[in-house]
Amino acid sequence: MSKVSMIGTMTSQDGKADEMEAILKEMVEAARNEPGVEIYSYHRGEGNEFGFFAVMTNQEAAQGHGQTEAMQAAMQKIGGVMAAPPQMSMSTPIAAVGYDV
Repeated sequence: MSKVSMIGTMTSQDGKADEMEAILKEMVEAARNEPGVEIYSYHRGEGNEFGFFAVMTNQEAAQGHGQTEAMQAAMQKIGGVMAAPPQMSMSTPIAAVGYDV
C-alpha cells in the first residue's frame, strides 16, 4: 500500500497564535502513539499562520487519525482559536530525503 502525506495550513485568530501553538504541540503528543503515524509536524510562520505536514503508513492510518481521546480533546480546543477552517490536502509521496516513501 502507498503511504499518504497530508499537507495543510491554518490561521489563528488575532491574539491567539501562542495559544494555538500550545494546542498544536498537544496534538503532536497525542499523535505520537497513533498507529501508522510516521511524521506529524506543525510549523509556525509569520503572524497567525501555521503549516502542517504528516506522513501516514497507508490510507487506513490517515482515515483513523485523530480518533484517540487525547487527539479528540486537542481538536476540540483548537476550534476555539482558529480564524477559519484549516486548508488540508492528501497526496501520495513520490520522492523524499529523510524518510522512505
